[in-house]
Amino acid sequence: MNFLLSFWRSTVGTKVVVAVTGLFLFAFTLFHMIGNLQVFTGPGDMDAYGAFLHKPEVLWGGRALVSTSILLHIVGTVKLVKTTAAARPQGYRKWTAQASTFYSRTMKFTGPLVLVYFVVHLLNLTTGAEPGHIALHPNYLQTDGVPKAFENLTALLGNPLWAAFYIVANLALGFHLWHGAYSMCKTLGLSGHRQLRLARIIASLLTATVVGGNIAITTACVLHLV
Repeated sequence: MNFLLSFWRSTVGTKVVVAVTGLFLFAFTLFHMIGNLQVFTGPGDMDAYGAFLHKPEVLWGGRALVSTSILLHIVGTVKLVKTTAAARPQGYRKWTAQASTFYSRTMKFTGPLVLVYFVVHLLNLTTGAEPGHIALHPNYLQTDGVPKAFENLTALLGNPLWAAFYIVANLALGFHLWHGAYSMCKTLGLSGHRQLRLARIIASLLTATVVGGNIAITTACVLHLV
């Protein structure tokens, strides 16, 4: 226990925790997007996927892992920001971006937006909550009370306002994922021009896959193509 506390209190340990939790959340986001692509194969597959996610062991186990990872990721990130600020108590007289990138400078905005998106998405597709009502329409529930994932998703994203919010949130998610994946690679030991170039390529491909898939789903729903 003392070792874990000492590891967490160190800057290197905190960076590792932020990187590992970020890796887990990135993987979760990717596989969840792949699961949601079943909206293109019809209600049967999508509803079966939704029913699988609502199995108690999957539902609560997943929520515990994701919630813990999000908490550690946020707390670790805030801790690192405070450590950096404390190391430079006097601000720059004139600040100009040098080593930082647009993606890194927007992390403080995209992070909270992604968190809001996660909470809203969970409420939308678990309870059907949205302005005007807080529970799923009876037609969106299966006989065992599990939400009909296909009907719920297509009805929600068939609303242009919700679709617009999901697209904007996914663009923010893309900024956050790209910078997070690239930084994670450096934290976990990648260095050198070739390795960092490979890290950029991998981060770009994975981010494009997640964001492109989510936006494709949203676009298909709002255009009533599914």
